[in-house]
Amino acid sequence: MVKMELLRSSLILAVILSVFMGHGSWALFTPVDNFLIACGSSQNVTFFGQTYVPDSVQSSLALKGLGNSVVTTSNSSIPLPICQSARIFSSTRSYKFDIEREGRHWVRLHFYPLPSAGHNLTSATFTVVTENFVLLNNFTFKNYNGSYLFKEFAINVTSDNLALTFIPSNNSIAFVNAIEVVSIPDQLLPDQAMALSPSAPFSGLSGLALETVYRLNMGGPLVTAQNDTLGRTWAKDEKYLHVNSSAVNVSVSPATIKYTASATSDTAPNWVYATAQTMGDPNVANLNFNITWVLPVDPNFTYFVRVHFCDIVSTSLNSLVFNVYINANIALGSLDLSTLAGNLDVPYYRDFISNSSGESDTLTISVGPDPNADVPNAILNGLEIMKISNEARSLDGISPVETLLVMRQKKSKTGIIVGSVVGASAALLLIALEETSSALLEPEDNSTNHIPDIPLTPLEPFDNSVSMIEGVNSGTDDDAEDAATSAVFSQLVNPRGR
Repeated sequence: MVKMELLRSSLILAVILSVFMGHGSWALFTPVDNFLIACGSSQNVTFFGQTYVPDSVQSSLALKGLGNSVVTTSNSSIPLPICQSARIFSSTRSYKFDIEREGRHWVRLHFYPLPSAGHNLTSATFTVVTENFVLLNNFTFKNYNGSYLFKEFAINVTSDNLALTFIPSNNSIAFVNAIEVVSIPDQLLPDQAMALSPSAPFSGLSGLALETVYRLNMGGPLVTAQNDTLGRTWAKDEKYLHVNSSAVNVSVSPATIKYTASATSDTAPNWVYATAQTMGDPNVANLNFNITWVLPVDPNFTYFVRVHFCDIVSTSLNSLVFNVYINANIALGSLDLSTLAGNLDVPYYRDFISNSSGESDTLTISVGPDPNADVPNAILNGLEIMKISNEARSLDGISPVETLLVMRQKKSKTGIIVGSVVGASAALLLIALEETSSALLEPEDNSTNHIPDIPLTPLEPFDNSVSMIEGVNSGTDDDAEDAATSAVFSQLVNPRGR
């Protein structure tokens, strides 16, 4: 009797998992390194089902010189729980993380200039670097349109520690509300991708830093970190469509998605593959038009582009054949999606390297029907665009870490010399020189290279007609989790699409 009950429970569990996770291969990735830090907080903070620990108690984290911190209580003006506190630095300070497993890691930074007695965080100007890469250079909220900023980087850590250093600009301060340093599956980001114009393999990505600029869920709702195995956020795509009427969104139950060994839930959630944009009715005579997304980018950088597909519209194999364009270049010609994927409802993705569109500051992605296709149609389910660090190993500006260090050293020594002229003692001079040699150095003013950042987590009201939490509601974390669970069942009972 007990065996029968165990068997029955196992079958029920298997059914539940197949409903929520989709069919096919499922490998749950557990990050070896998983630092979730609530900077300046005096207590743990729960956000989308994850617990962020205060930076003052994390045992595998060293904060070299605590600096000042400010903590504010929750109120309606603070958009996210992890924005309720911040660590404020009046001088250069570093977080040093003990890394157990070398390889790619997410480095995520959360910024919200909360009110603080004695500090104006909105006007703060600062730089953020690792040992090898410049992540932010002279960033300030004065040049940013939003109130909350989320930055996500993919850094290949090749030692047993990772240092994140915050450098205030002259007469300013630096701050951060929350930090995430989390391991990434080895196979998620490749070392090589196909470059366009001219077409040739591009190798060496593993040695470069990447910054997420866009991660879009075509035709579907915003997908939060709680609904992604790797804690990613997938924004809506509509505002980037060149002609809204050229596309129509379609969707199916996420349970129909059939993962494979080459495309798993770590590649993208089934919520992404279960929705798409297909060809709509733009009211034109020629039906062989393209669906185009126009995305502003910094033209001074090269970009890693990943396009996600899943045939959720066809009723038979080999009936969906289309072309994919990046800028004016054809990236995939006569793409027979079901043949390449092996079946309907099977995820498929491809990676490319591209610059901006000619001399402009945009990158365009287009899909359109192949002229020889029996039925004119095209589809795109998801899109990721990541900035690639330049020759200076920077993701913001043209100055490498070493140059920023040298410039700060020169400024420090100049100050010391002036001090000695007005009568400082030799002993104090030696002490100042020793302190200077052990500190990270001031960056150059390179603010003209900064472009407005695009937040990956737009704060939209919760809509329980879809399957994810759309931004932040006014309830508790438990309320949000209950609402998300109810929305999941709502979508499974009332799927749209095929």
